[in-house]
Amino acid sequence: MIGSSWVAFVSGRWYSARRESGGSASSILASAGIAIGVAALIVVLAVMNGFQMGFIDSILEIASFHVRIEGQGSSLDAALLDRLAAEPGVRSVLPYAETRCLLASRDGRALPLALRLLPEDAERRDPALAPALALEPPLFAAAEGRAPSLVLGVEAARYLGLAAGAEAELLVVGASAEEGLETRSLEVRIGRTFRSGYYDFDAGMAFAPLALAPEILGPVAAPPIAYGVKLENRYADGEFASRLAADYGLGPGQAQSWRDYNRAFFGALRTEKTVMMLLIGLIFLVVGVNIFHSMRRAVAEKMEDIAVLRALGASPEALRRAFILDGLAIGAGGAFVGLLLGLLVAVNVNEVFAIAEAIVNGLASLAARLGGPGAASSFRVFSPQYFYLMEVPVRVLFPETLFVVAVATASAAAAAAAASTRVSRLLPAEVLRNE
Repeated sequence: MIGSSWVAFVSGRWYSARRESGGSASSILASAGIAIGVAALIVVLAVMNGFQMGFIDSILEIASFHVRIEGQGSSLDAALLDRLAAEPGVRSVLPYAETRCLLASRDGRALPLALRLLPEDAERRDPALAPALALEPPLFAAAEGRAPSLVLGVEAARYLGLAAGAEAELLVVGASAEEGLETRSLEVRIGRTFRSGYYDFDAGMAFAPLALAPEILGPVAAPPIAYGVKLENRYADGEFASRLAADYGLGPGQAQSWRDYNRAFFGALRTEKTVMMLLIGLIFLVVGVNIFHSMRRAVAEKMEDIAVLRALGASPEALRRAFILDGLAIGAGGAFVGLLLGLLVAVNVNEVFAIAEAIVNGLASLAARLGGPGAASSFRVFSPQYFYLMEVPVRVLFPETLFVVAVATASAAAAAAAASTRVSRLLPAEVLRNE
């Protein structure tokens, strides 16, 4: 009797007896609550990961790179460029310069932009750049006329009312120790427009050939050249930056990894995900309380059986394991159902929204035909009027999914363990005497 092989048998018999007597309603509700919590967490995390990873990919492929090297002067260092490209683990190296400017259309509308100057063979040096901008190479089309050509974000072009081939006025402001504050205004032509899917870039960024920097900037002090390095493994950024600082004699802050450069933004994303997980995780707390009270009632109902087993030599720890196994069965069953449901909804979330939109629009159309106040316009869950996306991005990460399932199962087991502490205080002689 002191062995452990009988524990699972006893736990199964108790669970079957409770189900046959109709006392398993609370267990079913607890499993359903765990399933709902797991499914909700998986769907929410998948959508949040889709948005967040989309933002991160856009930032790393277009603006931030994996490692940025700055403070190397205002002229291109071809030897440094070749040496960086030959480093192990490096996918691409792109030199660039960046300045702030003001772009104004003919009708007087103006918009501040981050103007990034790139080499004309940028798509060769960084093959991932043009696809990230949804453009076919070459990035810079052959110039027509004398005006410098810009590649402008679609939202900036829409706000200014500019299309490819339109002309605008570019105002650049700079400062130098000799001349002080300097400004330059010149006519530019919109060569192409890009759409990255990241609103801040599409509404506030433009690209121009690095060779046109003297023509665009004129007497304004030229911005320093920086080198954007993309790695085969973006998470090797810290080691690579440290190696650069040691091998290239870089000073503090000259080699910045993408996580350091965007620390505030990525920290906000992590905080958002953590808070969302805690809020939805409260479902597990409520379910755990339900399981706790259900198990306490089960312990009270099984006092006679527990006393007999104790009298036959069963230890309190073994009996507690029987109840914990019952809680594990509730948790594992609910977590498994929630896992399947969550994955099903997550991978088809856009279809789910489409069905919801069709149902709402159908009801509105029916109400309109019946003379009710039905809306004539089409309803969309994520309307482009308010959300800058074509579809909801989804990305399911295995470690997070496994963590959610494990926490859900563990919460049920922990509640059962807490409820079964009463077993260790039970005195078999008193229970059998009273019976």
